[in-house]
This record gives sequence, structure tokens and C-alpha cells, in this order.
Amino acid sequence: GQRILKAGHLHFAMLKQRSMADKRTIFLKENVMIFVLSGYKLLHFDRTTVKAEAGSLLLMKRGFYIMSDFVEDGLNFKSLLLYFSDEQMRRFLHKFNFTAPVKTTAGGYLTLPLNPLLEAFREQYISYFTYEPSNLAALLSVKLYEVFLLLLAGSQQQQVLAFMQQVVYAQPQDIAYIVKQHLFQPLTVAELAKLSGRSLASFKRDFQQQYQCAPKRWINEQRLSYAQTLLQTTSKQVAEIAVECGFESSSHFI
Repeated sequence: GQRILKAGHLHFAMLKQRSMADKRTIFLKENVMIFVLSGYKLLHFDRTTVKAEAGSLLLMKRGFYIMSDFVEDGLNFKSLLLYFSDEQMRRFLHKFNFTAPVKTTAGGYLTLPLNPLLEAFREQYISYFTYEPSNLAALLSVKLYEVFLLLLAGSQQQQVLAFMQQVVYAQPQDIAYIVKQHLFQPLTVAELAKLSGRSLASFKRDFQQQYQCAPKRWINEQRLSYAQTLLQTTSKQVAEIAVECGFESSSHFI
């Protein structure tokens, strides 16, 4: 139920369709813009659940999310996902001089209603999944700037700009918070570094200073310590424990 739009090694977008409800935990390696075409999507957080319905747009910063896709009777859940990196957003803000800080605060996501201009953009973009011109990569890079400008021309300009600036200018997050929040997720050290807003080298250096240990070794020790507790105090199978403790496979865990 997925169609990928890519040029060379670059993934620009995905057109997704599901015929039944689905709930899962996902890790977004890049920021994403989601146009909900039919059905609705839920984002589940500790204290709240956010709903994005057909006719709306959802902006999400890279990271871990628990999401549900819901299907109405007789229909499929459909969505268009556009990916964008921190660097693409940074270049956009500097090119169009949107660097002056705004007072509005922003989180890791933002839901917006569509206006006629955004609806027209969405329909034209979907057509590229059927017809791919020879200069697709250059064209889709320009289309990304187009949708950013359309978002900033809407009624929620300040909220959108705050989200964009938060993506680009957010301070590196506390290493302890990032590691503990994602300790039992099957993430690489490079992915943890990206979540913290650091380069891999900076993450390893800062981690070593804070824990006096290399990150991979420390993380494995914590996972194995938790796994030992589960093995001794529960009746769970080894494969279940491996997954629960963040190992990619039971053979790796063993």
C-alpha cells in the first residue's frame, strides 16, 4: 500500500494506503509533512492524543512517535508524506529571510487545516507519482520551497514559523534525556546522535564525558541488565525479551 517518489538515492515522498486500522511505534529519521487524504491519524503522547483528519496537514519533527491510522467503513486510510531535512529547512529560512525569532513557542508537531492553495498543491504533487519528468529531483526541491511558502502565507503563519525555527535552531537536547527515553528502542548510536541534535563525533564525546564510557557499551550494559531482570522474574520467552530490551534480533541478544 505504499508508493515511493524518489530520484537517485533521495526519497522525496510516499503515497500510503491502508485498508484496515493500524497502530504502531515509528522512528522518523527525517522531518515529515503529512497530508491526510481519507480516514484519520492519531498521535499518542503521554498526556494527550492529537487527531489529524482528512483535509488537514500534519507537520512532524524527526523522532519517535506512537501513531494510529483509522479507516472509515468502505474506505481506505490514505495519506501523502513529504520528507524534509533540517538542512533543507535551514536553507529555506535563510533564502527567504525568515530568521528573525518569533515569540510563539512550538513543539515537535503541528496540525493545520488545508486552504484551497494547499489543496491544489497536494493534487499536483500526487500527479508526480504517475508522471515523473526527467528533471524530477530539481523540480521536487523547488516544490518543497513552494509548500513552505504556502504554509507561511496562511492564517497560522506564526505557529508554522515557530515550528520551522524550532527544527533548525533548537539547542542540542540533554544526552541523558535522549538516551533514557529511547534506551529500549532498536536505535543506532548515530540515530541517537541525530535525535539529540549533535553530530556523531560530538555525541560520542559528550557521552563519554558524562558517563565515562562509550555509548554503545553503556547502552548494551543497561539493556542486558534489564533483560536479566526479565529473565529471572517473568515467564517471557527469550525472543520477547530481546524485542522489549531493544535488540534487533534474538540471535544478537543471545
